[in-house]
Amino acid sequence: MVAKKSKATLLAGALAVAQKVLANEEVRRRLAEAPRGVIDWATKKRAERRAKGHGRFDPTARFGQKGLERRVESIAETLALAFPSADDPGREELTQAIVRLRLALAVAKPLPLVRRRQAHLRIDKELDVLESALVDAVLPK
Repeated sequence: MVAKKSKATLLAGALAVAQKVLANEEVRRRLAEAPRGVIDWATKKRAERRAKGHGRFDPTARFGQKGLERRVESIAETLALAFPSADDPGREELTQAIVRLRLALAVAKPLPLVRRRQAHLRIDKELDVLESALVDAVLPK
């Protein structure tokens, strides 16, 4: 039980740091100047969020082990575009959030169905928070 709680705390801690980094003005300025691929990703994610309640939502692209893995990799690719240099402000913290998400998915994969579903719901919520923070940093409201 202790290991489960510490992994959940690590994931939540990494995402809290990522949110804080995305609120940083220097990071937001760099994201505003990011390559077109980052803007396209953010625009697509914002459109997906809006479509979620309007019948055009595709749950297979979002949920389940493969869907969650695709979402994590999508964020990782976007961050690699947005922060190409190892010394870019915020890059290390955001990379650690991705590492934690990948670890959480690796831990969830072999779990029995009920426990895996619970883990996936938690990971989905954390991804929602990270994606929203990143979209808002790239495309201010």
